[in-house]
Amino acid sequence: MDLPALAPRLNLGAPALPDELILLILDELDADDYLTLRALNATSWRFHRLTLDRLYRRFPGCAPEQFLRTITLSHSAHCHELTNYVKEVVWYQDYWSRPCRRRCLPLGDRHAVANKLRSSGAILDTTDISTDLPTRFIGFASDHEVHWWYLEFFLFFTPKVEKITVHDVWQWDDHSNWFKTLAANPAHFGNIRSITLLGPLRLESIVPLLTLPSIQTLELTQAVDMRREPGRTFPWDDDGEAHVDRWLANGSSLERLVIRESDLHFHSAMVVLEKLDKLKTFDFEHVSHDLKWRSRLSSGILTWVKHMGWGPNSSIENLRLRVDSVVTETELSSLCCHVTGPTLPRLRTLDIGPCNIETFNPSESPRLEDLHPIARKIVKTFPDTLESLRLQWTYELGQEPKLQFLIGILSRLVEAVASSTSRLKQIYIAWPALAGWFPLPDELKHLKRFYERSGMQFYVVYEDIEGQEPLAIKEDVESDWLWVHKTDAFAAHCL
Repeated sequence: MDLPALAPRLNLGAPALPDELILLILDELDADDYLTLRALNATSWRFHRLTLDRLYRRFPGCAPEQFLRTITLSHSAHCHELTNYVKEVVWYQDYWSRPCRRRCLPLGDRHAVANKLRSSGAILDTTDISTDLPTRFIGFASDHEVHWWYLEFFLFFTPKVEKITVHDVWQWDDHSNWFKTLAANPAHFGNIRSITLLGPLRLESIVPLLTLPSIQTLELTQAVDMRREPGRTFPWDDDGEAHVDRWLANGSSLERLVIRESDLHFHSAMVVLEKLDKLKTFDFEHVSHDLKWRSRLSSGILTWVKHMGWGPNSSIENLRLRVDSVVTETELSSLCCHVTGPTLPRLRTLDIGPCNIETFNPSESPRLEDLHPIARKIVKTFPDTLESLRLQWTYELGQEPKLQFLIGILSRLVEAVASSTSRLKQIYIAWPALAGWFPLPDELKHLKRFYERSGMQFYVVYEDIEGQEPLAIKEDVESDWLWVHKTDAFAAHCL
């Protein structure tokens, strides 16, 4: 028997189940199972009361105008209270399609909803139609709209929202700052803790979000230094870094920043990132993007490590970088230059990759006599506060000598750490989990024991390859034979 059919028995049994037990049962439901929640909500007044917050906790991105009409224009005080239940908003960009525009509110209702915002006491910029939220809502059904304003308008009516996820922001105008009205009304949005934006997008466009007083987590996908469209200008053209300085003059409350599948130029990104004075966790994944401004080259991974949030006041404790460009000799030699204070003075965990021997010794092929200097260079590159180091190592199948050098460097790291003030205690080597191939198992086993005797810990982590499996079994090729096929994923990680 399903939960909706069981609901009357739960509610009417003698003795009735306590609310706490029913809430535990409701906890087992999928939060996105709206059909079941609606069925339970309609079962009885008791279930209506117990499921109401769950039913409205997450706005799934469907029919926002109808939801606005319910919570703003209904004469029922009960409907107005629904706004306090909404803790998460999911947003899509299909509201200007013809089917969606046919569901628009009548003009009179749009005027009434817009007037609700005008009378709310919010600070609204009505000097320009592009920033006048009520006026734009009244003229909603334009074929040539720029869409981020509608999300801002909607959020004014859901004051308890803590989490926002926005899909397909590539449809927004990326030659402007987004969410300026939110930034101008911090008291209205004091509950927002987490925002996720799925791009492509420009890092500069989201700077106003960083001023929200309660924001702690920001996740961006496909943040790219994109090409400028012909004839377009940016708000930050005239004053460059001063534009960001004005927005973030008082810093930011952001503690966790994740930037995935992105293609950012180091120096332009740092104009924004170095202002995040409370940032504790930074996760950056570089992936080349077709929209990238081609004249800008990607920086090596050690540049990000050495200069990310540099300075004595940096608050970063956890840093994860996936940057596939190899540092050059010139870049490596300049890492210690222009730093006025301790670099990442609070860093405790570091996860970088993909790495190989050339990452730390780019000038020439490694030699045995280079092992001690390379180990000391690695320890010196990272701050003394570092406790855990994870290196995602690039597979070099067929190049066993280089793996032997890696083992040698790792063994020398123990001595380099012991002769320094470094707090490094854990080393992880991670590489893709290719079926049936575990390089140098005896050497790695001895290395693990050597670390344990020295008071440190060494681990080998086999990461899954995303996408197709590295080896695939081909069926129906020939009777009574087993054919194993090397896929593109295998070749990409082994050659």
